[in-house]
Amino acid sequence: MKVNASFHFLGSKVKPKNLVHFCFLAVFCLSTFITWREAIALKNTYEVNQRIKLDSVSTALESQIQFTLGGLDFFRTMFDYALKSPSETFDTRHISDIFSRLRARPIWRMNVDSGHNMTLNGVSDTWIKSWPILNRDDEQRLQDELNAALKFSYILQFSDPEHDFQSRLWYIARAGFYVSSTPPRNDAEVLESYQRMIQSDYFTSMSPENNPSRRRHWTPLYHSLQNEGRMITVSVPVDRNGYWYGVLAMDFSSQRLHEHLQRAIPQQYDGMVAIFDQKMNEVATSGNAPQARNYRLSAEEMRKLSQAIQHKDEGGLRVGTRFITWNKMRSINGVAVSIQNLRDGMHGESGRVTLVLAGMWGLFSLVLLASHQTMIRLVTHMGQLHVKLAWRANYDGLTQLYNRTAFFDHSEQLAERCQCSAQPLSLLQLDIDYFKAVNDRFGHQAGDRALSHVATVITHALRKTDIAGRVGGEEFCVLLPDTSLKDAVAIAERIRQTLAGDRIQVTSDTQQRVTVSIGVAGSEEQGQYQVDSLQFIADSRLYHAKQNGRNRIDWQS
Repeated sequence: MKVNASFHFLGSKVKPKNLVHFCFLAVFCLSTFITWREAIALKNTYEVNQRIKLDSVSTALESQIQFTLGGLDFFRTMFDYALKSPSETFDTRHISDIFSRLRARPIWRMNVDSGHNMTLNGVSDTWIKSWPILNRDDEQRLQDELNAALKFSYILQFSDPEHDFQSRLWYIARAGFYVSSTPPRNDAEVLESYQRMIQSDYFTSMSPENNPSRRRHWTPLYHSLQNEGRMITVSVPVDRNGYWYGVLAMDFSSQRLHEHLQRAIPQQYDGMVAIFDQKMNEVATSGNAPQARNYRLSAEEMRKLSQAIQHKDEGGLRVGTRFITWNKMRSINGVAVSIQNLRDGMHGESGRVTLVLAGMWGLFSLVLLASHQTMIRLVTHMGQLHVKLAWRANYDGLTQLYNRTAFFDHSEQLAERCQCSAQPLSLLQLDIDYFKAVNDRFGHQAGDRALSHVATVITHALRKTDIAGRVGGEEFCVLLPDTSLKDAVAIAERIRQTLAGDRIQVTSDTQQRVTVSIGVAGSEEQGQYQVDSLQFIADSRLYHAKQNGRNRIDWQS
């Protein structure tokens, strides 16, 4: 009951159209909110999935890198042991003799046993003296280092650049020589390579001043010494008893990293994964060259990504129509980045679900809009029908005046207000003279014209506060608030004279005068405000007016 009362109250205070608008807007907002919540959940799921996929790829790559770095740590330990405990693997005196003959040459290459070790490549004593970072003064250290380097070269010959993860492994000595898994092709390349090595970041950064903690160091991306493309290098210092002997280094080419990325990525992976160094240089990507160009980040996108990476080790970033996830790699001084554009996202599972969700929301919105328009048309039609029914229930269709029921309903309210404010109230009762004769002689259409003409004259003679109604076949009643009996008589006389002076067209060639008899009553006579009583008095006086000849007013009998 309370719910029905609430709806009834709401319906009486709010226009039906506005209520329909409100209800449909509420449904639309609710459906949009639910769809938005689902879209947010899908978005979060998509971002989590992207991070999981990137983490899987970066973990696989890091496992391979970590395994390779384990080999670098092993060589470092081996080198330290070889420096600490020189063995008799090689004839020390023989090595010393060979080196003594070679050390003065501008460029030399030493191979003690071509079947068991790789060539040491070096420069002269004179050349070394021009570089403060180099040192060949201590003969015992030099002898120990040559032995250790030869042992290292013995293991190095088993490396396979075609299949190893690293592109190259080498040792660079401060004593003016180096050994590499990919030996130089000629003497000119020996000098050029060594000179560039000792000036490179992976060598100079290993000095005790630059690396007091003696930790591993990764270089930014650079072009290789022997035109092998872009690569990054990891290096570790070789020390013994506080003395810095040299550097062990591993090169990783962009091409090799690209191949491993392709193997690490699932077959149905949408988007592209890229590895960036610490300076945000693109080291390697999972896509081929044309694909990589499509996913290349602009300068502004790189700036936003760099700022985000500085604050978090992993996360996601939406830039325009791209979604970027990143994960800092623990084993390499860089970051793995996954880039996915809008098209990739739509091809994925989350994208397809999003399209279905958007389609359902759009379809529901269209159905809701169609229902809203149908309901508005229905409410409009019902409103128009309600107005018509309300008019027909209150007005006479022929005269456009109140019908009997509506007239007396409004008259009672008006009389009550006049009584409360002590205002005079008057009533006119009118009847058309000889109306039956007009009907019988000229037909009902002529009678209708007579009724309509009388109603028009009455309406023009009244004020806005007065009310008039057709209360019988040819009878009319007029209620005049705040009007004395004398003024009411004057109004009645004006109506009578107007009608008596006019003629109406009853047929195509005949005009007929229509007159009325009027009875007038007022509340001043007996203090009566009852409309029934006033009408009874006015009706009696109307009867006397008809008896006395019609077309007259009676207000005293």
